[in-house]
Amino acid sequence: MTLLLQNKDLPGLASTDECIAAIEGAYVEHGRGTAQELARRRIYHPREDRPDHYYWFNEMAGVVPGIRSMGLRINSATVSVARKRGNARLGFPGAFSALVFLFDTETTELLAVLQDFYLNPIRVAATSAIVTKRMARDDSKVMGLFGSGTQALLQAECTCAVTGIEEIRVYSTRKERRERVAAQLNELVGVRTVAVDHPRDAVSGCDIVTTATSSNEAVFDGQWLEPGTHVNTMIGSDYFLPRRETDDTTVLRSDIIVVNSRESVRLDKQPELYPHLRKGTLEWGDIYEVGELLVKKNIHGRSTAAQITYHNNNVGMGIQFAALGRLLYERAKAKGVGTEVDSAFFMQYDDDLREIRDTAFLGRRKALAS
Repeated sequence: MTLLLQNKDLPGLASTDECIAAIEGAYVEHGRGTAQELARRRIYHPREDRPDHYYWFNEMAGVVPGIRSMGLRINSATVSVARKRGNARLGFPGAFSALVFLFDTETTELLAVLQDFYLNPIRVAATSAIVTKRMARDDSKVMGLFGSGTQALLQAECTCAVTGIEEIRVYSTRKERRERVAAQLNELVGVRTVAVDHPRDAVSGCDIVTTATSSNEAVFDGQWLEPGTHVNTMIGSDYFLPRRETDDTTVLRSDIIVVNSRESVRLDKQPELYPHLRKGTLEWGDIYEVGELLVKKNIHGRSTAAQITYHNNNVGMGIQFAALGRLLYERAKAKGVGTEVDSAFFMQYDDDLREIRDTAFLGRRKALAS
């Protein structure tokens, strides 16, 4: 049977720690070379009926053999491009499709189809957490957080799950939003959280700085970073709409740089790192992947307390959906959550194919001949 899982079915199936562990397992396999990944691809097709609107298709796929899982994440939507003061921002007007297809790699069966709104931000925050655990200083106590949406909340929750953070300083451009997030985090993670009125206050004196915004340009000045800081950024820029959250100073001051995927830096010419690689101010060998950080003995998150470290959480990966999707699927099955449908609808069998060949195709030729 194939299990259909809506967003409303997923909360409460797995803890934060379990989600982080699932994502970590996927990246360990990726670092060992056993997990396989197809780089994210996107299509922007102009809508002739609506200026500045595009049909948007987004896909990523990955296999994690240790849990017999293949995850395919697809999105089908109309996106709008609003231009203001020289900056362009994407919007998603109306309904859209956002699904994860989970396959068993041994039986090839479609195990589940999951709506992705719930699990998508969790896999991003969990990825930041497994990197932060290895790159931030062990004595990190203060986190600076940029952003006021769901991703900002989850970044704080997952970071607190793997560190000894005692204070969070939240900055967002709108005062009411940063104050709302501060109140929510005080309740959610039980850590003293304050809203700050200037972006510098979310950087200076902070041991970990995390950006989780919708910005297209740098949200803080890299000169504000103090020695020993670890930086996380979330923007997964693509070729169509270049975006970034950090400036060149942050990149060039970083002693260690980690990305989810070097291939996506190259394919999408991502503006935080790719221009430096073209100019030679960075070399490809200066940039490590998350999987390498987890398994390669010669790659360390930091070697001194004074180093500035940087994780560019630069792209979604199919292995994330394979891992987290499998965890949620197994829990949903155990708890009787979701709607089951006959897997045979999604499968093709040899006997069926022979019958189609012998009846449908040959019958069609006879019908056309008559």
